[in-house]
Amino acid sequence: MTASDSKISFEAPVVGTTTRAQVGEIGDVYPTEESFKVWGWYHEGDYTTFEDQDNGWKNYMTDTDGNPVVVEYDGRSSWDSETDYYWPKTGKLTFAAYSPADAVGTYTHTDEGLQITGFTVAAVGGAQYDLMYSDRAYNRTSSTDQYTGTASHDYDGVDIVFHHALSSIVFKVGTDTDYTNADNTFKIKNITIKNVYGAGIFNEGLTDGDGSKTRIPAWTPTGEPNNEYVAFSGDFTVPNDGTTEEPVDTSTDPNAEPTDLILLPQSLNSDTPVIEIVYTYGTEASGEIQHTVEYKLNQTDDKEWKPNKRYTYNIIFGLNKIYFEPIVEAWDDVEVTTDFEI
Repeated sequence: MTASDSKISFEAPVVGTTTRAQVGEIGDVYPTEESFKVWGWYHEGDYTTFEDQDNGWKNYMTDTDGNPVVVEYDGRSSWDSETDYYWPKTGKLTFAAYSPADAVGTYTHTDEGLQITGFTVAAVGGAQYDLMYSDRAYNRTSSTDQYTGTASHDYDGVDIVFHHALSSIVFKVGTDTDYTNADNTFKIKNITIKNVYGAGIFNEGLTDGDGSKTRIPAWTPTGEPNNEYVAFSGDFTVPNDGTTEEPVDTSTDPNAEPTDLILLPQSLNSDTPVIEIVYTYGTEASGEIQHTVEYKLNQTDDKEWKPNKRYTYNIIFGLNKIYFEPIVEAWDDVEVTTDFEI
């Protein structure tokens, strides 16, 4: 096998559009400030099965231990690795990747696709990231089978299409009807998801074979379901016109953005996972009164968080007007037995 003079580069990776990415504003085009890791395998003919020695299979774009290499935007026109790799003059390459490059855990690739062990969901507060894995890019050469999707970019190279490995959780708050003329104010103080798993093992569940993209991605939780994730903490006045909004506290940062959680996919069938909501309700006459309520997640229609899915929970407030029903009981007649003589 002889290498050519044509350097291997990667097209601006795109994110599958089943759901929007939540962290880093990835959208459907991968951000240039992010990096990912990629494997590249050589085979003499078209891809048959993983590690098919009869097809001349060997590691090509990996380190000496078969580990993936980091790919970054070069600041000019392409995405490539620090060490230059060149297309082979004969044969073909198949690639797979995961993102971000510094994701925690151990990452391996087998006939069933990506395997992850030792992964823990990052804590909320700027440390969460959108863990993603790519399709296999089969049978690539220096000049064939380039990406033909709809993403807008000016880069050339191997197409890498990512999918979200985790679940996105979004909260919106509002009222059940228009109360703009009512003397009332609801304020959200805190929204917390409690008693869920935060660590697990991932299996892409890819059906191996020539050009296959059939997969059943699944997580097996590890540890105990005792993790808490704060979706909102602060002070947010609930819109009372019948619409819903994601709560955000702009009291200290006028440009603050809502916090969307990215959590481990898991079953919600038990009574344990709950949403805790702390809110206040008040009028000019009564002032603010704080309340804390909990709702079991297994009471919702979706009793499972799945990979690559975004779940929106609407918290809807309603006013129950106080009515009075006057009731007058019949008089009991009492005859006074003492006579007054005048």
